[in-house]
Amino acid sequence: MNRTEIITELYLSKDINEAIGKMQPYELQGDLLQEVFLVLCEMDEERLLKMYNDGYLKYFVVRTIVNMAKSDRSNFARTFRKVYEEVGDLGSVEPYDESITEKLNKSMEILHWYEKEIFRLFSETGNLLQVSRDTKIPYRSLLKTIKKVKTLLKYKIRNYAHD
Repeated sequence: MNRTEIITELYLSKDINEAIGKMQPYELQGDLLQEVFLVLCEMDEERLLKMYNDGYLKYFVVRTIVNMAKSDRSNFARTFRKVYEEVGDLGSVEPYDESITEKLNKSMEILHWYEKEIFRLFSETGNLLQVSRDTKIPYRSLLKTIKKVKTLLKYKIRNYAHD
């Protein structure tokens, strides 16, 4: 068999199409299939033939499908699985609730000055790595502080909701 026949056989394979059919989200299954076969087409012909003759090419293809579908670092994830936020009809948007801002400001009072300042810097830049560079505070320490602050604020805001 040659390269084209092998790739055609795999493309028409019931097993491969079933594996693709199990991947989520449904809308990206066609793109995933094309990306997997792009990998096969770009593969060295000797390697492809060896994998086919040794009987583990289907395993390789299924493993590639799973890796591309589940990983957030694959080219497939970077290209196709970007999260896009849909904007609904503007007429149906809820009016801004100023009580949330009031609850947040009250909740901020319980924070230590260090936590307040780190949270302020993080909210202004939106980038924890940048805050770490600017303040020379280790990234992991900042991450722990931000997680703690978010947890405290969520808890306090929910409690104020019942007041």
